Amino acid sequence: MIIRNNPVRQPLTSGTESTAARPAPTARNVVKDSFSSGTAAAQRTGAVTSGPPGDHGKLMSEYLTGARPPPADFEKVMGYKPYAIQTPHGQRMQDPLGDASVPGKIGPDKEFDPAAKTHDYGYDLLRYYDRKGTPLKPEARKAADAQFRRDMFDYANDQKGAMAKFKFRAWAQIYATAVELNSRVQGYGPP
Repeated sequence: MIIRNNPVRQPLTSGTESTAARPAPTARNVVKDSFSSGTAAAQRTGAVTSGPPGDHGKLMSEYLTGARPPPADFEKVMGYKPYAIQTPHGQRMQDPLGDASVPGKIGPDKEFDPAAKTHDYGYDLLRYYDRKGTPLKPEARKAADAQFRRDMFDYANDQKGAMAKFKFRAWAQIYATAVELNSRVQGYGPP
């Protein structure tokens, strides 16, 4: 996210120079790295304007379950058209370019791929609204992460046998916790 600060005026040095005669400083964009230490959460998630009216957590849930179609220009802005799949636990919208981005591809990343593609679509919705100048509130990212957690645990609980359930529940907990911690570090703003 790019944060633009107003230029800082320097104090007069001679004391005799007129304020009116001094040229105005030129405006410039100041970019602050959101990953650097010392960046306040308000700076990372500060909205230029408010997002669409209403509950952004509910809005995200509606997008991810297909209850609400993607924004009209989503494909143009983001470069792909999301598609729907039917799971045993309801319809989910998917990012066709997404995948479970697990460092080192450890764990059952292929088994959780449908949950990851839905989660990727949710994060792309955050990026979309940010690019449009109307970032969503933190509740939207929290809703996307919560859906990811539910989808992985639904998959784990659907497995046959106690050992398979235990294995997939353990990995679901690891993946969901990693995602939620990353969201917290990023101040629940657009990734």
